[in-house]
Amino acid sequence: MPTGMIGRAAPCLVHGCTIWNKSNGNVYVRVLYEPIRTHDDDIHERRVEFQLTKASQTKVDEEEFNMGSYQVRETIRAIEVTRTNGQIQEITAPFENVNGIELDWLFIIEDRNIRSVEPK
Repeated sequence: MPTGMIGRAAPCLVHGCTIWNKSNGNVYVRVLYEPIRTHDDDIHERRVEFQLTKASQTKVDEEEFNMGSYQVRETIRAIEVTRTNGQIQEITAPFENVNGIELDWLFIIEDRNIRSVEPK
């Protein structure tokens, strides 16, 4: 009689990404990372912010945090977009279509939403 294997699901994490603004206007983007608790119980929270003009894209490289004797990859937890009219939209982890560990995922900003897309 076969026995079933019990295992853990692979983590679905985004460490780096490309953000493409396909909307009809310029946007202000915030990339928010998961907080990291250091050995002395401090909380490290990274945030990257930038303007992204209409029809442009930018790459957000993967970041590492030095824990002293080892490095930790930082994980993106949210992409927040502020439009010129002040409207704020956000897409948060777990991101749609992510099925593993991603080092250059694609987020597309459209007029009404932000999409999580597997890069081709």
